[in-house]
Amino acid sequence: MEFDTLEDGIHFYRIYAIACGFDIRKSTQRRFRDRSIRTKLILCHREGFGESKKLQKLVNTEVAETSKKKERVTTIKRFGCTAMIKLVFKSGKYVICEFREGHNHPLVLVMNHEFQKLSRNLTLYHKQTIINHSKINIGASKTYRICKEAANGYENVGASLLDFKNFQREVKLFIGDADAEMFINNLEKCGQSKKGFQYAYHVDEGRNLCRVFWTDAHGKSAYIAFGDGVYFDPTYGTNKYCMVFTPFTGIDNHKKSVTFACALLSNEDEESFVWVFEKFKEAMGRKEPQLIITDQDPAIRNAVPAVFKTARHRFCMWHIMKKVVDKIDIITRKDTDFLSRINGVVWNHDLEPTEFEDQWNEVITEFGLENNRWLSTMFDIREYWIPAYFRDMRMGNIMSTTQRSESENSFFKRFENHYGTLVEFWLRYESAMDQQRHTHKRFEMESNNSIPKAITPLSLESHALTVYTHEVFYEIQAEINASLEKTDIEDSERGKTFTVQYSPLISDIDCTCKLFERRGLICRHIFLGFFEQNAENYT
Repeated sequence: MEFDTLEDGIHFYRIYAIACGFDIRKSTQRRFRDRSIRTKLILCHREGFGESKKLQKLVNTEVAETSKKKERVTTIKRFGCTAMIKLVFKSGKYVICEFREGHNHPLVLVMNHEFQKLSRNLTLYHKQTIINHSKINIGASKTYRICKEAANGYENVGASLLDFKNFQREVKLFIGDADAEMFINNLEKCGQSKKGFQYAYHVDEGRNLCRVFWTDAHGKSAYIAFGDGVYFDPTYGTNKYCMVFTPFTGIDNHKKSVTFACALLSNEDEESFVWVFEKFKEAMGRKEPQLIITDQDPAIRNAVPAVFKTARHRFCMWHIMKKVVDKIDIITRKDTDFLSRINGVVWNHDLEPTEFEDQWNEVITEFGLENNRWLSTMFDIREYWIPAYFRDMRMGNIMSTTQRSESENSFFKRFENHYGTLVEFWLRYESAMDQQRHTHKRFEMESNNSIPKAITPLSLESHALTVYTHEVFYEIQAEINASLEKTDIEDSERGKTFTVQYSPLISDIDCTCKLFERRGLICRHIFLGFFEQNAENYT
């Protein structure tokens, strides 16, 4: 048989091998003086003889005894098969001048062709799928299973799990030592192509990337609208360099987390936090938040007042209360009544400082925890995290619920991959921000194009329909409904008596439950006062 090119001849033998059930590999070749190929051998992949590495080591007993490294378990795949073809260049063509057909090993059955190397091909679609899935922190194994479902069977995928893993490994090898440089190049490209994108980075004496900060136009505009309260959480490990992902977030008008800016830090020291706070303040036009919430890190506690001169600093209640179970003895831990009691005191926004202190001490004494050092420390810093000490501060939803914190924690956990590169992190970050901003647009569209159902004929509720987003309106609606059904100024459900003061001359009204001061929402007690004064048309 004759072929116009060497590649045509090799392709012919490859098709033949797939049909017969064996794989091939290229072998010896000879060249003309002009370096063009004169002869080429194409062999069965089981040509030659394989010998296990461990068997080779046993020849030298001294090496075998001193070697403590665990050996990888392998199998022998070469059995001396002589099947082959020899292609020779003659008269402008490549000719098969030798063909050995017989094999000394079983051939792959048709039903198992999916395992043949020649039958597998990692296509551009597969490669793009692996890269796209890595953006949402899905690895090669899960991606392979997803492709199997899409193809309706492993035999239809066209590639193996090992092929998927090898490609992912090749991507990491391609990134290699240029990871940080490629990451900064991405930021530079964003700075050139995206209006409002701003970034800064710092390298140490060894020219290692140790701090990065960035934000964009979306983050800046969100900060202007929702930046009264900022949550800074440096608890997300992101990559193989042990850099910590530290987002600046808040709560939007749909009660969803919104990201203002982000940073990566290799050191969680005061100098690093001061640097990133300065970059954040600079990017946001020197405007400070009214409230900044962080964890209890001493370095952050020192850095916040050094940069934010007017902001009030508070600790995240959710992070503190997550630790309670680990900080108490096992007997108390199993007592579910303790957890419900302590949570009932800590999360009670109606308590005044003295009431909180009395109830805290009552629970601690009842369960014999007076000598628990951690609980004592938390009580000593109570002004930093207990709601009773900042009932007059407008916080929206940023500090008030565990649901928000758990949702945000779950959202940012997707960045955690302690074996990932910075380039992979950036892909996941961009994908996550797209999702967050798409969700905000969807809620905006729903609020602008639909109206929740009113449950009363009151003009006050009708007015609320026009000024609040759906999520906030439902809270207002719940307060209106409660004021009509079961609320008295003495709220029996909460065991408190609240005072509503109304000054008609200046159209001012307030309640000692402080819901309006804390959340910007009119409470059920004020609504009740309106209705008792026949002010249901008050808007």
